[in-house]
Amino acid sequence: MDKTDDAESLLTVALQDMLAGERLLAEHLPAIAAHASAASLSEALAREVQRARLQAAALAEERRAEGGPANLWMQGIVDDARRDAETIDAGPLLDAALVGAVRKALAAKHVSYETAVALAERLNETALAARLRRCRDEEAASDHRLAAILTECTEAA
Repeated sequence: MDKTDDAESLLTVALQDMLAGERLLAEHLPAIAAHASAASLSEALAREVQRARLQAAALAEERRAEGGPANLWMQGIVDDARRDAETIDAGPLLDAALVGAVRKALAAKHVSYETAVALAERLNETALAARLRRCRDEEAASDHRLAAILTECTEAA
């Protein structure tokens, strides 16, 4: 593995990590979402799957985003969500756990996008920074919507 020794290299690593994470969510979130019982959660998770696919496609347009290692953080979140789906009875309690898992993923993505935005701005890559900023802002908006669904789930539990 090459050393990351400058801002440009770190931006490449960040883009690769984000692409791996988005692809992982796009691939595994549908099976996790199938365990949701609340209609509002099912709809929100379907939007998250679609958004992960779109963001992965957008990141893949940036050639340097390809070829990175697996995103271990996102893999852990997906594994935890799968375990919850297998060990918690269907209903509001499982829904609350699934909301928590997806919000962890969104938080990880939000921070990753913030890092990439800062690096892109530092490197005067304004178009890339603007695209990444939009993705970061979408993460925050999704988290806000899921927080409201969490309240519904816990009140029903």
